[in-house]
Amino acid sequence: MKSEYKNLFIIGTPLQLINAVEAINQFHLKNNILIVVHRSLEANKEQMEKIKDLYKWDEIIDIEYSKHSSLLRYVELIKYLKNYIYKYIFISKLEVVPKAIIANVKKEKVFLLDDGGLTVTIYDKFIKTNKLNKYDFKELRFLFFGLKIKIRDKINLFTYFDLSPVNGIEIVKNKLTFLNKNIKDIKKDANIIYFLGQPLSSIMDDKTYRNSLESIIAKYKKKVIYIPHRGETQDKIKYLSKLDTSMFSIQNIGMPVELFFLDNKIYPYHIMSYYSTALTTLDLIFQDTIINYIKVPENSGNKTVFDKALRRYYGLFDEDKILTLQDLGMQES
Repeated sequence: MKSEYKNLFIIGTPLQLINAVEAINQFHLKNNILIVVHRSLEANKEQMEKIKDLYKWDEIIDIEYSKHSSLLRYVELIKYLKNYIYKYIFISKLEVVPKAIIANVKKEKVFLLDDGGLTVTIYDKFIKTNKLNKYDFKELRFLFFGLKIKIRDKINLFTYFDLSPVNGIEIVKNKLTFLNKNIKDIKKDANIIYFLGQPLSSIMDDKTYRNSLESIIAKYKKKVIYIPHRGETQDKIKYLSKLDTSMFSIQNIGMPVELFFLDNKIYPYHIMSYYSTALTTLDLIFQDTIINYIKVPENSGNKTVFDKALRRYYGLFDEDKILTLQDLGMQES
């Protein structure tokens, strides 16, 4: 085993990659290894490729998406990673790859990076209840290769969210200090509202979604620039593009929205979305920007999802930032 301390980051989305760079900046870390667990969504990979050079990593290990089992690849990776001792390991999810790595390598501390509302769910369901060691067959298979699966570490948090320390964990506030350094000489345009799209078709019908955009234009008398989420379908984007008004346009940015505004010297005056972690990050970066969460209307068809994630999510934010469809002049269905 090599004696040199390393730090390890295991991520899978552009937001997680940004938070990894923020952790390096805030913790003043050197000797950093990045593991990227790629998903099936090609737009996800394309965005991460564009922002990998935010930091010069000592080593980048890509785990490509596969429809088939990657077990042998994971076993090989863990055996390689065991060559080092880690000061910190940063993960973004409690899933197969990070859990197996944590259980088998020597390290001092483990931190969970923010991954939107999922971070709050992990905190509530696993960290707060101290139920980290729940296994499925995918994890049990590592035992056949002489590897461990039980996590004995505390999962600390590096987060934007106001969560309380429980069970002896440490919570370090992510202040986005790296991104904040890039705000220079940026002017606001008070005549534009930026709307951050979300793939909500399973919990909210597209007609109501589109009508809400029309209502925003009518209420605020301002142009709405719609920034699609990488997970939204082309059919939905095409449907929204039929909104017949010069006060609405769709802008595909192909990168995390935080970097889009900074790179293009845009200080957004007003930003809206139904729910998006970017509302939290942008609120930290652009502290004078008006931020609004539009509450997804709760109904019998989406109650399970609402109870599982959204109710807790909306409860984290100031009530004066939350709007309902009725506030926009619509009737909730």
